[in-house]
Amino acid sequence: MTQRRYAPLYVTFGLSILTIVSLFTVNARFFPNLYLMTAIWVYIALDIALIATLIWGLFSKEKMVRVFSLVGNLGLIVPLSIWIFLLLLANGISEA
Repeated sequence: MTQRRYAPLYVTFGLSILTIVSLFTVNARFFPNLYLMTAIWVYIALDIALIATLIWGLFSKEKMVRVFSLVGNLGLIVPLSIWIFLLLLANGISEA
């Protein structure tokens, strides 16, 4: 029962590792024929997963889970959203 109580924290930790790894590996060095929109969709999927985990953590009954979920997820959502915006801006400039 205690493991289920901290499940949002485990998912947040896993998503944070996945986000950091994807920021360094989803680029043209590792995938030479990668389209920019493919990378953008990967980051959008991670952002949606982080938002879902944030909502899941905020509905927890323990205060520590709520606080860590809020701080941890927002600490990843904000920079990732800025990165997505910059990639969309670069995609728009290159297409025009």
